[in-house]
Amino acid sequence: MGFAHDYAEMDGAPDDDAYIEVMRQYARAGNAAKHLANWIQGRGHVAEGKVGPNTDDVLMIPAAIEAGLGELGKHGSIINRELGSNFRLSMVTTDLPVIPDKPDVFGADVFCESCQLCSSACPPDAIFREKQMVRGETKWYVDFDKCVPYFVDNKTCGLCLVVCPWSRPGIAPNLLKKMAKRI
Repeated sequence: MGFAHDYAEMDGAPDDDAYIEVMRQYARAGNAAKHLANWIQGRGHVAEGKVGPNTDDVLMIPAAIEAGLGELGKHGSIINRELGSNFRLSMVTTDLPVIPDKPDVFGADVFCESCQLCSSACPPDAIFREKQMVRGETKWYVDFDKCVPYFVDNKTCGLCLVVCPWSRPGIAPNLLKKMAKRI
C-alpha cells in the first residue's frame, strides 16, 4: 500500500516539516496495515501488518514492485505512475489466497537513465548516476553507507524524493503522455 506525502510539506526537505510529514505517513501506513491485517485475521487467515523501513523479514520495495506499485527509481525508491516517489509503503503478509498483480512497467526506469536530478541533489553523493551490479543483477543502487549517516545527522532527508520530476503534483500523468508519444 502506498501513502502519499503532502508535497508542500516535503518541499523543504531536509527540514522539520518534511520529517513530520514522513512520520505522519508512516503512521497512516502502519494504521492501514494493522486494520487490513485485523480484517484478514477476522476471516480466519494469518496476517501481519508491516510498515517500512524497518521490517525484519521482508524487503518492502522489491515486494511492492512485484505487486505493481511502480518501478525502481535511480534514488532507490519506487516511482509510481500517479504518486511519483512521494509516498511511503506498508504491507500485509498473509496466507489468504489472492491473485497476484504484475509489475507495472511504464518507463520510469528509462526516464531515470537520462535524468540526473536526484543524484545531483543528494548531499552525501550516495546515488549512483548509472546502474550497478547488485547481487548478480544490474539495477539502480544507493550507497546507504553514505545515505543513512546523513539522514541520521539531519534527522531526515528526502531530497531525492522531492526533486524527482515524477513526484511533483500533476507531473506524472504528463510525463507518461510525453513518453507515450516518443514510442
